[in-house]
Amino acid sequence: MKLFKRSLPIYLVFQDDCIRYVKMRNQSPTAIHKFGETKLPPGVIQKGRIIDKTALSKAVASCVNHWKIKGKQIRFAIPDAISFIRKIPIPSAIPDKELDGYIQVELGASIHVPFDEPVFDLHKLEQGEENTDYLLFAAPEKVMLDYVDVLKEAKLKPVDAELSSLSIYRLYHELGLVDKGKRYLLLGLERDGINGSAFHQHTPVFTRFIPLNTIGQLSSTELHDFFDMESRWNEVNTELGRIMNFYQFSLSDGEEFDAILLSGDHPQIDHFIDKVNAEYNAEIIQVPEGQVQLERGLDIHREFFTAVGLGLRGSQHAGRN
Repeated sequence: MKLFKRSLPIYLVFQDDCIRYVKMRNQSPTAIHKFGETKLPPGVIQKGRIIDKTALSKAVASCVNHWKIKGKQIRFAIPDAISFIRKIPIPSAIPDKELDGYIQVELGASIHVPFDEPVFDLHKLEQGEENTDYLLFAAPEKVMLDYVDVLKEAKLKPVDAELSSLSIYRLYHELGLVDKGKRYLLLGLERDGINGSAFHQHTPVFTRFIPLNTIGQLSSTELHDFFDMESRWNEVNTELGRIMNFYQFSLSDGEEFDAILLSGDHPQIDHFIDKVNAEYNAEIIQVPEGQVQLERGLDIHREFFTAVGLGLRGSQHAGRN
């Protein structure tokens, strides 16, 4: 007998300009129950780091009341701008229970991350006789604790966090839009910059955030400017070229990307597509219209795709090759 309602987790995405959420009844991109967004004033979060913790706490508390999510378990995605990803070899003789200790010793010695006091996670890639390859995910501990503190202050229960790029790639994966053997450049076009993440074998290889000054006002009702794609194209093009060259010549033994995956809420994304088509011989893949919907059949806008991908974590039917 169904005497009690099952409490559904809430999936939150933090960006520099907003907080977004979705509530999903099960792990399917067509089973979204509710979604929402609240804008953040400029300067509250910058490049993924919380600058004004008090202001963010007030914003999250307002979201809790408005969205009626007090006491809910929270899984949240953080901006890739604060993250670090690298493939590292670890001697195969080291037992699994000693891996964390090994990483702690090697951080700052043979393993260098661009910030102090990182928190990290490991994902096993390939077992070898002498060395085993792992994917190292790292983020500044203080930044992560700031997000956890803000959520707990709002009477929420944070249980998990991951990078935004992993969430959006999961949605592409679930929809059968990516193949395991191909190499993808996932570009998240946000209002203040572009995040580029490389994926191969459904695994992230590296991530890099390209910060861009904001130029131009979106409208009189918007809180945030956005960088103008036309006036900044030369800079964008140069940085994209660097990412592609770095991957081809430093990480993939000369192999190029097979396709570009696009996500994000930049208002000039169509203009970006035109520019890329004119400059590069690359397939561009987007989530087709109608593939992500509310339970009642209404389409979900692409700015919520990261939150949806976060909600697909652990899906048993993901992973079409």
